Amino acid sequence: MRHSSILHAVTAAGLLLGSSSLISGASAENAGHAMAVSIDDFKYRDTSNEPTDQTAVHEKRLRAFMTALRDDVTADRRFQLVPSSCGTSCPTDGPALRDRLRAASLAGAQILIIGGFHKMSTLVQFAQTVAIDTASQRIVFRKYFQFRDDNDEAWQRAEPFVSGELRDRCWKADRGNRLRATHVHGA
Repeated sequence: MRHSSILHAVTAAGLLLGSSSLISGASAENAGHAMAVSIDDFKYRDTSNEPTDQTAVHEKRLRAFMTALRDDVTADRRFQLVPSSCGTSCPTDGPALRDRLRAASLAGAQILIIGGFHKMSTLVQFAQTVAIDTASQRIVFRKYFQFRDDNDEAWQRAEPFVSGELRDRCWKADRGNRLRATHVHGA
């Protein structure tokens, strides 16, 4: 938020001085419209029936994935990361999810991202991501991703792909909502 405020101030100063060369048009546009996003820790479920218990390894990989996902959102100027307040037992459905959405909204998040991983077999895992508008409590984006292997490299390959898709879809949905709102109010 502080970074966004600084960019907004620099943009305003540039406009007051009659020079918009301080910040590119895209950066200036994004500075005032960063989408506030909160990301709850994803769940992990393993039904592969492998003989070796990999719970600790999966928890480590999931933590690394979540850290990288949050880092990607933080680094993307289109977004402002709002810290998740529900810890490791975040609800993903039912009345508890509605309460969670209200809490995320009160914390300043426009979008709440939830998800999980499901290891189906030795080689196949699925990741589900869901982005929910906290005000309307409607799903903005839902996608299932499939990736192969269960090793550090596979998780490291999956994260930037999932992150990029998630961020692009959320941004496009938000831009569409703002354009519709502008059209309705401007009519």
